[in-house]
This record gives sequence, structure tokens and C-alpha cells, in this order.
Amino acid sequence: MMKYDALTHILLLIVGLLLLANGILSFDKTIAMSIVSIIFIIVGLIIVAFGGKLIYDNKFSNSKSK
Repeated sequence: MMKYDALTHILLLIVGLLLLANGILSFDKTIAMSIVSIIFIIVGLIIVAFGGKLIYDNKFSNSKSK
């Protein structure tokens, strides 16, 4: 079961990084695209922080249980 959790956490981190990259690398400078870009950056940061916290917690909970 823990292998699936680790894979899910890694995939969550990858999705957050892709959202960040998508928000940062948008080249269209219209108002609508700027708003979407800012939303992607904010959501990407939240997902990366959440995924990192899950990976960090999972790593230390596994070392305590051994």
C-alpha cells in the first residue's frame, strides 16, 4: 500500500511543477491569459507544497515505524 502512496505523492509533485511551468511560460500577454497564468502559478505552488509535505511526512513516518 505504501508504494502506491509514494507514487501518488510523486505524481502530485510533478503535476504541481507542470502547472508552475505552464503559468510561468505563458507568452500571451492579454488580461485573460495573465489571470489564468496567475491562477496556474498559485495552484501549482499549493500543489507542490502539499505534495512535498506528503513526501516529507511519509518518509519520516516510515523511518519511525521501522
